[in-house]
Formats: sequence, structure tokens, C-alpha cells
Amino acid sequence: MTGLRIALLTRRFDPSGGGTERDLMVTAACLREAGHEITIYADEVRGSSPGLTVRRIGGPRLGRALGLIRFGLGAAAAARRDGANLVVSFARAADADVLRSGGGAHASYVRAARRWRGAAGAAAMRISPYHRAQIFIERRAFASRRLKKVIAVSNFVRDDLVREFRLAPGIAVTLYNGVDLDRFRPARDLRIRDEVRDRLGIPRSAMLVIFVGNGFARKGLGYLIDAWPALGAKPHLLVVGSDRAEHAYRRRAGALGVGDRVIFAGPQPDVERLYQAADAFAMPSLFEPFGNTVMEAMASGLPVLSSAHSGVAEVLPPEMNPFIVEKPDDSGEIALRLAALLDAREGLGAIARAGAEKFTWERYARELRAIIEPLGRRA
Repeated sequence: MTGLRIALLTRRFDPSGGGTERDLMVTAACLREAGHEITIYADEVRGSSPGLTVRRIGGPRLGRALGLIRFGLGAAAAARRDGANLVVSFARAADADVLRSGGGAHASYVRAARRWRGAAGAAAMRISPYHRAQIFIERRAFASRRLKKVIAVSNFVRDDLVREFRLAPGIAVTLYNGVDLDRFRPARDLRIRDEVRDRLGIPRSAMLVIFVGNGFARKGLGYLIDAWPALGAKPHLLVVGSDRAEHAYRRRAGALGVGDRVIFAGPQPDVERLYQAADAFAMPSLFEPFGNTVMEAMASGLPVLSSAHSGVAEVLPPEMNPFIVEKPDDSGEIALRLAALLDAREGLGAIARAGAEKFTWERYARELRAIIEPLGRRA
């Protein structure tokens, strides 16, 4: 087919970022390789990428809420004025042809936030101009007559969007993210394990569980720490990521008598090496649209403890199902399932890797093109 002129919309363009930024870069690359002309429209631009055209939408800096509304109402129109055949939005933006949702309905997120922010924190979110603006733009986006397809990162997200916006049957589809199987893989050189542990002050002989993620409360770190005293094997916990309340989690571990076995490493650029130094992965999230780090850990050959409130639970190998936490705010359940996981870990590494190998970025590219290219032909 003749190449399309495809606009990709994003609030922030950052070629070195993670999460949505990484997904956007992968999408742009695979569509360019298929012969399509790609232009990225962003409200905030942090860097550049060879061969990619990036255009900033908007004028002078506004507050967060006003900036979101300006971008959300104007980005798709700007792309069409530039001649785009198809507008695919990775952000909350009205009048896109395709909406890609990596987080579900924002209204659902705000309602769920009571679980980790408490009643007062959730109430503050509900009246916040920024969160109200996100909900406003999102409702405009999903009600648009131009909308042809919704791409969700999991069935967990897709089902939420269908309920929240009463989407017509078939308009919403699930496309799971991929994982870099070359970067994240079981250690070929076992010296990496010792080098990482020595650098972080973790005994070489200790059993080590790794947690990777920002936003500790939503990802269940507090309840994971609460479970630590009940683990008879006395494993160490390596926490990788950042949170403004990290000091509170340090105090929590200390008060439970496990402060010497809970190591806070902060953000780490070589997280793939840290996976290779661990024996298992745990992230009992209270709300997780997918859970990319779970898939990274599996690709690294680690058995994983996940949550029933996480989209990645849909694609775990059956052998991992006993380690899906049904109530992630129950530290007793976390302790029982994690103890069982550590006992069974020797036979699960290869199973974890094989499960991750089904989710390549090449598979993502094929499925993405199958979804959006027919829409461009009808445009």
C-alpha cells in the first residue's frame, strides 16, 4: 500500500524516556520501517531523534491544566492542517482517529486512587483542576465522531474504557506491549550477580527479590515491606525506582525490624543487570494498566509475583498463576504467595523467559499495522 502520513500525538516527547515515551518511539520506528511518513506533535519536547520530525503545539507556557486543554483540543486539528491522513494519539486529545490508552480511563484512576492515597488524597484529586481537565478532554476524545479505533495495552484497560465510555462493540482492541529480549535476558556471565551485589552491599549468598517502579504506594511497596518479617527464608528486597516518600518506606522497614534487608537503590540506568543479580521479582500493584517491569523481569529469567489488579496478569504463564496476589493490600497473602514462589523458583526461570519471548516488539509492530493501516486506506 502507499505510505500514509501519520501524526502521532503525545504530551511529552522524550526519546530517552520510559513507559509511554518508549512505546511512542517504538511505534514511530515500526511505522517508518513500513514506509509511512511520521510526524510527532507534542506539548513538551525534550530532545530529538534522527529521522523524526517533531513539532511542538502551543504558545507560551500555561499552567498544567490549561496546557493540557490547549494541547488536547488543538493537536489533532494542527496535524490535519499539515496533511496527516491518520491521527494516532498517545495522549488525551480530542478528534484523533485512533486513541492508544496505556492507563485506562482517568476517571477510573481517580476513583481507584483511594486505595493508595486514602480518602483525603483521593478527594483532593477529584477537585484538582489538572485531574478535572484530564477527565474533560478524555470524555471529548472518546465521544468524537472521528474516533475509529481504541487501542488498549491490556484487557484490563480495554474493559474499563468500554464501561466508562460505552464504546461500540469492536471499536476497542487490545495490543500488548513488547519487551526487549536482547537487553533483558538471563545472565550469561554469572560474575554480574556478584558485581551488582557487592556494589549495593547485598550479601552474595542472600536470596534477593527485586521491585522496580516509581510511585511506591500504587505499586504496593508498603504492603510488600509489611510482608517481609513473615518470610522465613529471610530474603533481601532491592527497591529500584523513585518516590518522594521514600524516607517513609525506609522508616516502615526499620520499624518492622527488616531495615537491614530492604535496600533502596533509587533509579538505576542498568536495571537489566540488577534483574540478573536477583532470584525473583515482586510487584503487588493496587492498580496497574499493564506492568512492563514484570515482563522485563520474566525476560531476565525471573519468576514473578504480580497482582490481579495488573493487566500483565492476563498473559503470565499458567505456572505463575499461584503467585498472582488477589488482594494486594493484604500483606499476609503477599507473604504466603511470595514464600511459595521462592520455594519453587528453581524450576520457574526458564518458564518465565519462554513466556516473555511471546511478546516481542516485532509481534507488536505486526499487530499495530494490522489495526491502523486499514483505517488509513479508508480515510
